[in-house]
Amino acid sequence: MPQKQVDEHGEITVDVGFEELTLVAYMGDLKVVGKAHVGVDSRSSSRRSSDYIRSFPDKRITLSDVRVYKKGSAELFDAAPFMILNIDRVDLIYAREPTQGRMIEAGCLEAEEPA
Repeated sequence: MPQKQVDEHGEITVDVGFEELTLVAYMGDLKVVGKAHVGVDSRSSSRRSSDYIRSFPDKRITLSDVRVYKKGSAELFDAAPFMILNIDRVDLIYAREPTQGRMIEAGCLEAEEPA
């Protein structure tokens, strides 16, 4: 059952049991950065981001808010509202820890270079 909460700005948020992970995937000379939404149950509440990647049930994952860069360049090559990523074609993939993204947004941690 979704849980309603009030955030620090007084806005109502609903926890629907999904964790949002920022995935970074390298494919050939491209770097793909996007958000994946993975299900969270009572047994997975203490999982690391890498545990979610290892447990993907399919060969494809849908990413939202996608940005594509050429490897070695900070210049945005392309962007899309969503993308289906074929994991078999990925050379390297990792997920940023959820707290890392929040720390960057709060200015406590500097964002890494997109290259």
